[in-house]
Amino acid sequence: MKVLGLFLCLLCIAPDKELATVRQQYIDAAVSAESALVFHASLEYLDNSHENTTLLAYKAASIVLMAKYEKGLFTKTRYFNRGTDLLEEVIEKDAKNYEARLLRLNIQDNVPWITGYTGDIKKDKAFLIANYAAQPKDLKVFTKNYVVQCDAFSDKEKALFN
Repeated sequence: MKVLGLFLCLLCIAPDKELATVRQQYIDAAVSAESALVFHASLEYLDNSHENTTLLAYKAASIVLMAKYEKGLFTKTRYFNRGTDLLEEVIEKDAKNYEARLLRLNIQDNVPWITGYTGDIKKDKAFLIANYAAQPKDLKVFTKNYVVQCDAFSDKEKALFN
């Protein structure tokens, strides 16, 4: 009976812990190719129809980040398109997924304009601002850490994330 209780407790705690780990891997992946490989490998097991749309959004981001470290234009483009297509599918499937919209904003804010993947910045900013107060504390901290260093937000908009 104790084992069953422990198992149920771990099931309740694991998703949050897993998400905290995935968030940190995302941050690390933007800094080094090795971290990007680890991040990508940690999410590769997810089927694209997985029910957890937040994890799928991170999988999409991991694919986009792989493009950053590839050498050839064809390979870069293939990774980028696969990742952004998956992210758009996730957002279409779960339009109210705050974290998926945050990831899309981060990607669109950081890719070169020539990719043509910058059209949702204003919409995602407005969504994040409007829905920030309703997010759990850990996601608020994650969001604020991104927003304060993001050039897409004005100082006035950044102040809304306190």
